[in-house]
Amino acid sequence: MQHDRQACNGFIWSSVWMLLLVMLPILVTAEPASDRGVLRATLLEIDRREPALPATERLAAMRAAYARAAPEAMQPGDCEALPDDRLQELFESTALIAFYAREPSTLLRLQCLYDALVARDLAVDEHHRVLRGSLIALQRFDQANALNTRLNTPPTVLPAIRGPAPAGRPLLQLAGIAHVQRAALAEDGLRVVAVVHPHCGFSRRALQAITTQPEYAWLRGQLQLVVPIGQAWPGQEMLDWNSAHPDLPMQPMVRDALWQPMVTDQTPVFHLLRDGKVIHTVAGWPTEGADLHRIRAALDAEPH
Repeated sequence: MQHDRQACNGFIWSSVWMLLLVMLPILVTAEPASDRGVLRATLLEIDRREPALPATERLAAMRAAYARAAPEAMQPGDCEALPDDRLQELFESTALIAFYAREPSTLLRLQCLYDALVARDLAVDEHHRVLRGSLIALQRFDQANALNTRLNTPPTVLPAIRGPAPAGRPLLQLAGIAHVQRAALAEDGLRVVAVVHPHCGFSRRALQAITTQPEYAWLRGQLQLVVPIGQAWPGQEMLDWNSAHPDLPMQPMVRDALWQPMVTDQTPVFHLLRDGKVIHTVAGWPTEGADLHRIRAALDAEPH
């Protein structure tokens, strides 16, 4: 967390230590080996040593360490050929990378290792939960739901995703707890896009002020709320917000390269867009939103 800007820095990624807690039973019950755990320990040390770094910088350092110690390519045959200890080590280490990186290539590698664990009857509840979280982060809800029956305590079923994907930065519209609709960010003209999350206290504080205080009336008519999705699906929290604020709904993001020009790994972040192009950004919620005057000044300076 970056206290000077009062932002939830990487809250969707949180910290690798959260994943370590989930995987602790794996680490405790696994058979020790003299060379096992070195890569995982290196990745955890990178995260522990630089907690204030942005998630993207920590991920870059972790990727470099992972690339030095893990196979360059990993196909089903490669995963199946690994000794048990190495298979466990690579699954745990790949899971740490996947916790930060929402990308198909890392998910494919994690799936390969997971399938090998399942084939050897080595997969336990924590393995299933780790893979399910990585699937959620990429909105692979059908695949994530398929794992529910393998879990000791089956979680709530994730919604079905409906409709064709329109052009533009992809979002989901919440139609209910059971299904969501594919949509795209409205980008015509001047827009303010706020990256927020219902689990982030600073996001909640910002939204409370924006929706209730008269000094933010200028912002409300042009504001769109987008929610980056990590390894948990805050469906009910978003629905509760949308029910209370139908004119300012939260819309979950869908992982796509089109989002790269925008800061999405911390919340809250406010982006001023002109026809889809980011022209000004304010991160965090310092001093009760004092920095938003820069967004207003930039907005006022733009031709309408």
